[in-house]
Amino acid sequence: MSAVAEVRRAAIAANVFSELLLALQFLTVLRVKKALPFDERLFGRSAAFFPLVGAILGTVVWGGDRVLREICPSSLRNLLVVAAFALLSRGLHFDGLADSADGLFGGRDRERRLEIMKDSRIGTFGTLALLGVVLFKVRALDLLPGGDRSAALLLGPTLSGWAYVVLAYRAIPARPDGLGALLVRGVFLRELAIASGTALLVTSLVGRSGGLIAVTLTLVLVFGVMRYCTARLGGVTGDTFGALGELVETATFCLYAVLTDGPLTR
Repeated sequence: MSAVAEVRRAAIAANVFSELLLALQFLTVLRVKKALPFDERLFGRSAAFFPLVGAILGTVVWGGDRVLREICPSSLRNLLVVAAFALLSRGLHFDGLADSADGLFGGRDRERRLEIMKDSRIGTFGTLALLGVVLFKVRALDLLPGGDRSAALLLGPTLSGWAYVVLAYRAIPARPDGLGALLVRGVFLRELAIASGTALLVTSLVGRSGGLIAVTLTLVLVFGVMRYCTARLGGVTGDTFGALGELVETATFCLYAVLTDGPLTR
């Protein structure tokens, strides 16, 4: 192999590693390096690793859940698991969910909705949305035994990261700037293909009998949120990405609870 080819391969490997680290530091509290090179294209390319970061996050929480099983009652363990997801993801999804709920349901017109979503204060709709997803998650985990519980904990954040990429690939931004615009402009077929391959691989490995349904449900939520946000806002924002991630994660937990303890299984 020529020296030029070796240098090129090293440069590609370094770029891929930077993309992975950027995705890790964007979606979680983990800080592997204090400073990373950042530009719009690099951020968009890092989206290819969002499902992988979700799988890593799910694995960390799943490991903690296994430890807590030996020392905590189940109701307390479920609360700690939901709190761990929120803390390890920097509250990114919760913040986006609250802002999106306040804006989408509280504004009279497009401009007012976008203005509300930029306000850091949480209103009535945001509070109700946060309370709702926490209650649904905790109750779903109450109903999940070992195997399906593991599948939900691992697959929920993986599909949440994948939903970001699918939405970015298909949506239009509601604003010319901001996180939503960066993702929409930065995600192309390469990012979608890598992210989809990762999500489907994780689903095939841990999804059990509900994996295909979870993937389908994720796509339904992606396109449903995209259409609703386009109608109400003219496109998507960074907050609506966060809201979608939380909805996908919550829906995955609830799906496995229904498949495990629903009327069709009795």
